[in-house]
Amino acid sequence: MNKFFALTKRNFLEIIRDPLSLVFCVAFPLFMLVLLQVIFLQFDTVPPNFLIENYSVGICVFSYSFVALFVANLIAGDKNSEFINRLKMAPISDFCRMLSYVVAVFPIAVVQTVLLLAVSLFFGLPFSVDLLLSLIFLIPSALFYILLGVLIGVLSKNEKQSGSLSSIITSCVGIFAGIFMPLSIMGTFSDIMNFLPFVHTVNIAAGVFVGDYACFLANFAWVLCYSAVVLILIWLIGKKR
Repeated sequence: MNKFFALTKRNFLEIIRDPLSLVFCVAFPLFMLVLLQVIFLQFDTVPPNFLIENYSVGICVFSYSFVALFVANLIAGDKNSEFINRLKMAPISDFCRMLSYVVAVFPIAVVQTVLLLAVSLFFGLPFSVDLLLSLIFLIPSALFYILLGVLIGVLSKNEKQSGSLSSIITSCVGIFAGIFMPLSIMGTFSDIMNFLPFVHTVNIAAGVFVGDYACFLANFAWVLCYSAVVLILIWLIGKKR
């Protein structure tokens, strides 16, 4: 257990060693939140996906894609260093090694969520029990994207590959989750998107503010299944390599 915590601490310190990237990870989603809310203050009618109770949750999920980038780059970088060779000789299992990356970046996702929801209060998001519940309901989504980052790191040979793959995930979240454009305008294509995990990682908490708690259970099942698939892929790829 001590080795696990030592490895988790090392991973966390490696992430915060580059404060510029860490600031960008938090600042860019925050900038997108403030910018678009200020723009839509000038409009009489706001698209449903940009209503603060929907957009606040969406931008939180969007920020998780940057966390996935962090963990993917860290794993890819470790694979090309002497650190990973020394770690393989240490008495620690592959499961604990991968779990240490997840635990190391999870606090960053929590800080992002709290900060984004706090700023959303200034744009009309009501402070209530539902707001606190949304913090809890977003945890499965955060863990899904962290696991996705671990998978990208395992697949990638270097940081250049992990960065490219992570940027694809960021684009998929922005488009397929309905954060920056409503899925309703895409016609039958929106039905295909409902089979992908991205929209469910947003809807898992979006229904909280309208009292639709059943929405959580329906979308949680999708997120849980996709998380299980990602975990299996991580295990199979790690076993093969």
